[in-house]
Amino acid sequence: MAAQVEALTSATGLISLLDENERELQFYGLTQLNAVTDRFWAEISDAISRIEILYEDETFQHRQLAALVASKIYFHLGEFDDALGFAMGAGELFDLTDTSSYVQTVVNHAIDTYIARRASEASDIDPRLEAVVERMFARCFKSKDYAQVIGIAIETRRLDVLEQALVSGDTQSLLSYVQHECVDLIRSISVQEQVQELLFKVHMQFDTPDYEAVCLCLSKLNHPKKTAEILDMLVKDHIEDKILSAYQIAFDLDANATQEFTKAVVAEFEAVSAAGGASTPATQIASILRGDETLKLHLEFLFRNNKTDMNILNRTCKLLDSRQSLAHNATTFSNAFMHAGTTVDTFLRNNLEWLARASSWSKFSATAALGVIHRGQIKHGFHLLQPYLPVDNTSASPFSEGGAFFALGLIHACHGTEKVVTYLQDALVSYQGQNAEILQHGACLGLGAAGMGSGNEDIATAMMNVLFTDSAVSGEAASLGLGLVMMGSCHEATLKGVLDYAKETKHEKIIRMLSVGMGLIMFGRKQQADSMIALLIEEEDPLLRLGAVHVITMAYCGTGDNGAIRKLLHLAVSDVKDDVRRAAVTGLGFILLRSPEQVPRMVELLSESFNPHVRVGAALALGIACAGSGSKPAIAILEPMLKDSVDFVVEGASIALAFILIQQNETYEPKVAEVRKRFATIIETKNAEGVSKFGAAIAQGIIDAGGRNVTIGLTTNDGQLNAPACAGMLVFTQFWYWFPLAHFLSLSFTPTALIAINKNLKAPNLDVSCVSRKALYTYPPNVEQPVVQAPTKIATAVL
Repeated sequence: MAAQVEALTSATGLISLLDENERELQFYGLTQLNAVTDRFWAEISDAISRIEILYEDETFQHRQLAALVASKIYFHLGEFDDALGFAMGAGELFDLTDTSSYVQTVVNHAIDTYIARRASEASDIDPRLEAVVERMFARCFKSKDYAQVIGIAIETRRLDVLEQALVSGDTQSLLSYVQHECVDLIRSISVQEQVQELLFKVHMQFDTPDYEAVCLCLSKLNHPKKTAEILDMLVKDHIEDKILSAYQIAFDLDANATQEFTKAVVAEFEAVSAAGGASTPATQIASILRGDETLKLHLEFLFRNNKTDMNILNRTCKLLDSRQSLAHNATTFSNAFMHAGTTVDTFLRNNLEWLARASSWSKFSATAALGVIHRGQIKHGFHLLQPYLPVDNTSASPFSEGGAFFALGLIHACHGTEKVVTYLQDALVSYQGQNAEILQHGACLGLGAAGMGSGNEDIATAMMNVLFTDSAVSGEAASLGLGLVMMGSCHEATLKGVLDYAKETKHEKIIRMLSVGMGLIMFGRKQQADSMIALLIEEEDPLLRLGAVHVITMAYCGTGDNGAIRKLLHLAVSDVKDDVRRAAVTGLGFILLRSPEQVPRMVELLSESFNPHVRVGAALALGIACAGSGSKPAIAILEPMLKDSVDFVVEGASIALAFILIQQNETYEPKVAEVRKRFATIIETKNAEGVSKFGAAIAQGIIDAGGRNVTIGLTTNDGQLNAPACAGMLVFTQFWYWFPLAHFLSLSFTPTALIAINKNLKAPNLDVSCVSRKALYTYPPNVEQPVVQAPTKIATAVL
């Protein structure tokens, strides 16, 4: 029979059997047509109506076979909806175990259709469609392909199937897979919370749950009381292993949770533990949750291992004309980044004459740089800045004092104590007169940094009051500070007030920062942001469309969401405003930061655009997504851009290369030495544009940031989004409009250290075995100081 089918050159004879009156002949014809459909589908498609008639004839015993043949024909015609409809009618004849392209395509279309119906919460889902999906689940369970079951179950919102998959396989590893690989990709926040609740439920079914994973779930669900109860339960048994586990949970919460959540946990934990009497472990856990221990360990590491090459900094300072504001700011930022978190301010002390040349906002930036250098010194913050802060609410040097307010916030970034927050809040209302807006500007930025993610409504109200004064200088900072404080809250009242005011005010600086603030408030909110995106994207005002870009960027940060990427690409190539186009391309780097290998391919053509704003956006997108990776494809795209004819493209390419090559040496990436020399060449070239030199100087600071001991960490060690780092990076990109905002990049710096502690929270002496070559971890060599030879006396010629 198979030989006869292979010998066929036409299906006409088989098709004619469908017109016979005998049911057996019709069945035989369908059977043969089913076998040759892939070869003669074009010929058989002319008879599709006859096949459909047989399927619709309820007296025909083999109507499921007719449905299968019709489904295959429609598949070859590209009509997948019809192919799926008839495949569902084929019942068990539609074999899900078949690996043919027909079955795979129809099954995929069935799953996509089912996902769409479930997402729209439709109540009239075809039972036959559900049957196909259920058979698909059964096949995966039989083959123990639990990862595929989990993916489909999450997409289709079938939590019952998800729970069955979790308990059917290696539950611990599957729980970890869902938490770290799947949850953050769910568009719907409500579904995401339901999945987290299910994970919590499954974790607690074990006799000895993984409390670290449990507390991570609780932090995502915003349950500080339950988290505090678990910590108290681990501590009160006085078993060393449990106490150490509680310490690790506290460190993880400090790294991954918001400031609002950790403060709530501390309050709940202190209340619970106080009932049982204070203990040393309880005190230490509270200290860890406040961030004191992590900051102390990082400060010690960065100070002890500071390898900053002062020759680079001194030479840059000498070559750039400090009388120009642009050049002075460039040196300020380069020094701040090189010494970020090290507490080493030697350069400032040794160059007091250079520092004295700062005027107006350059003085503001130079003072704020102290906050970057001393970031984390929360116990000595006021003492360090005492010479620069106002005395008795009397302003003598507003730019220096405003910068000191900003520096105070940067020192306490994400760890704002009540004392600091109250002091900066008072500064918003304590000063009047013509210089008040400068002081308020610094206080708002400082409050935003110190109160980031705290959701403190008192701070938000104080910011709104400053905003409503309609001062361009203080209003700009208040707009940004408001977004930082309410970051990720999706606070409806705040969003409404911000959007209404953005439409009323005439100050472009305020509207631009409000657009950034809206993006920060919607951080990580995914589908919840869609309505606001749709509203902003249709606005005539390009600054509000810029807001749509920032909301997309922050709401879908790190998700790789295809819908968000499509919107940004559309704006990047179609919007009439260059600022919108540049921000849209830059936003691709944020959305794809967890899959950086996709970005070079995506922006390669954009990097060659005729529009320089699109080119610089492509450069920054590469830098953000591939930060610290040493990505060769990204470097290959960025290197030619260092020779671009437009100065700000060179600036963007320099910064992006510094992002990518931070913490890389010549052994790991041979291009490092060449890029470093290129930065130096740009600064040394007399006729180079000032903006190009500015970018090269900042790039020198970034590539050697933190004494050559930090990298840019937009995700935490366990793969969670690092919200403060993402916010800091977004605000840093706004230096395009306002230089002092460049200091926020310091929030993205993460020490590259392996730190171990014992039960006393002290670092023990230990040896770590590393199988890699030592050369991969050596610091880059210092730049040799050029030797200046003294002029020699030339012998007089005697005639």
